[in-house]
Amino acid sequence: MVNFNNIKPRDKYVGREISSPVSAIARLPPLTLVNMALALLGLPIFIIILNMTNTDVSPITATVVYWALALIVLGIAVRGEGLSLADLGFRQPALVDLGYILVTSIAILLIYIGTGPLIESVGLPVSEGAGAMGAGAGIGVALARSVTTGIVEEILYRGYPIERLLAYTESPLVAGGVTWVVFTAAHAMNWPIGTLIQTALVAAVLTVVYLRRRTLVPVVGAHVLVWVFATLGQFYG
Repeated sequence: MVNFNNIKPRDKYVGREISSPVSAIARLPPLTLVNMALALLGLPIFIIILNMTNTDVSPITATVVYWALALIVLGIAVRGEGLSLADLGFRQPALVDLGYILVTSIAILLIYIGTGPLIESVGLPVSEGAGAMGAGAGIGVALARSVTTGIVEEILYRGYPIERLLAYTESPLVAGGVTWVVFTAAHAMNWPIGTLIQTALVAAVLTVVYLRRRTLVPVVGAHVLVWVFATLGQFYG
């Protein structure tokens, strides 16, 4: 028998029989809902505001904003929700995760390479700057932006929201599906359909890998590797 008095509040629902994923999501604490919204919608809303106000920010400023948002989400999770970093996906990797990094990176590159001609053939619009990191800046700043993007986006889009939904629904399908749908819908507000399709496919791959491994290392590693590869191609290709 589970003694709810001796476990953290976040664990109380895990010990109960969950009637349905929908009802489990409905029981998410308000602070968790707010923090999940911040994690999943913060960066898209930031970009929308920049577009609406015709504001350009430097790569350094964008990098600072990315890290600030990640630290705010992590701070709320640790200090406000009483979670540990391990609860958020910061778990020790295994040797096999090196293989996951390589295979996931190749899968992502194949998605962009394989879908590019198809999207172009049907005339779907794409974002010309989708693969540019640190445009107008030096290679050092561009690489720093690439690494930042890979780390921060996996914390915000995979680690934190998936782990919180898993804690309450105990359903990988619901946790992965909800985060993927919200991520895709949020980016639909400011990305053309061609780019959105490519990114949604990449997000699906990263979501599956995270659910399989339950550590941020393989998804962060693959995300960073792909962006660094694209950045080097931007400067030396």
